[in-house]
Amino acid sequence: MEESKKTRVRRTVEQRLADLVKKQSEVVERQRAAIAKIEEAKLRLMQKPSVRKGQVEQAKRFTRAAYALAPEWDQRHFIAAIELALAEDPETLQNRGEKLLEEHGKGKRGRRPKNG
Repeated sequence: MEESKKTRVRRTVEQRLADLVKKQSEVVERQRAAIAKIEEAKLRLMQKPSVRKGQVEQAKRFTRAAYALAPEWDQRHFIAAIELALAEDPETLQNRGEKLLEEHGKGKRGRRPKNG
């Protein structure tokens, strides 16, 4: 048996850089897969009936409040108002919107007669 001394092979800078780039791409790919999994879970949750019911209720509140504040406006007016509001402070707009939804977004109490 011949015993040969093992020599350590030094990797070049290019080889080490290539390994780092490969490792980075693997990490990025794992992150993408994890984000896709999270997005899929969010989508499943958004499809639940309880969430849809809440979204429908929010849409109704918005419609009632919009009609109470500006009954003569249509979609074009609202789009233009949104464009103008983008220049405002978001925090101030959110607080004011919550107050207005609370004030004007509630439905009328009692039964409604059936049309037809």
